Parts: sequence; structure tokens; C-alpha cells
Amino acid sequence: MSHSARISAGFRRSHQGGLALVSALLMLVIITLLGVSLFLGVTLQQKAAGNSLQKTRALEVAQSAVTAAENWLNTESSKQVPMSCSSSASNFRLCSMTPTNPADPSTWSGGATQVDLPNLKVSTTGGIDTYAAHPAVWITYLGRATMGPGNLYEIDAQARGGNANTVAVIQTVYYIGGNMRNSTPAQNLGQ
Repeated sequence: MSHSARISAGFRRSHQGGLALVSALLMLVIITLLGVSLFLGVTLQQKAAGNSLQKTRALEVAQSAVTAAENWLNTESSKQVPMSCSSSASNFRLCSMTPTNPADPSTWSGGATQVDLPNLKVSTTGGIDTYAAHPAVWITYLGRATMGPGNLYEIDAQARGGNANTVAVIQTVYYIGGNMRNSTPAQNLGQ
């Protein structure tokens, strides 16, 4: 074999070896990009699931606060006189006006009642089975009912999940009819 044939054959082998290296590196980059995108997708799904869980927890606690307010109304509403609620309270009370903006809990500073639910762990630093704050309730006397001998009350409740950014707000109208001797069962008219 001549010297020029040997150089030509060596050149072909080294050129093909470089092409294989480039192809292998390209495949490695593609597989790495696929792996990273799958990892990011799973991370995003985990965050969404966590947010959904916190929202559900907040909603359940807000519903428990509404139930506590309904129970209080069933026993105490006939003894209460609606008042101008301008500061927060630790006991249920009947307000003569509704919150400024029930959907925005930051506007509730002047009339909400903090509800201490049994077995509710509150921690501002978070943790398993803890909540960022106690739920709050605002009970408003709406007046006499047109559907029968009774009164209507608006109950607004807010609760936070495991962090302060997760908030659930529930608003319901509650009817208590008649007097104590001839009372109509309390009814929840909607949420």
C-alpha cells in the first residue's frame, strides 16, 4: 500500500470517529434535556398538589367555623342585640353591618371574631397538621325574614391553611324562625 493510501485510510477512520463522538454527545444532550423537563414537570405537579391540599384544609376549617357560629346563633341569637362592630373580639357577637369586603380577609380587622376550634394547632412557622392562624367569623343580623316568623343572619368565615397565603372564605345566610316555644329548625340557605 502506498504512503498516500495509508494516509487517506487513516484520515477516514479518524473522521468517522469524530462523527460518532459528536452523535453520542448530541444524544446525551437530548436525553439530559428530557430528564430535566420531566423533573421540572414533576416538581410543578407536586407544588400544585400541595396548594390544592392547603386550600382544602383552609376550606374545611372555615366550614367548621361557620358550624360553630350557627351553633352559637341557635342558642344565643334571641339574647343578642346587633352592635356596631369596630374591633376584633374573642367571643361571638352580632354585628349590625357586614364586612367591608367579605372576599378580602384583610378588610376584616374591625369586627371579626377569632374562633378557637378544639384540636386546631396554630403555628406561624408551619409544620405538619398546623394552620397559619385561627379562623375568623363575622356574624351580621340581616333583619326579619320574609319567608316566615324568624330572622336572617349572614355568616362570613375565613380560614388559612398551613401558610398565610392560603385563604378560604365562606359566606352563608342562616335562618332561625319563630320563638323558642314554636321554633322552626334553623336552615342554611346557601353558600
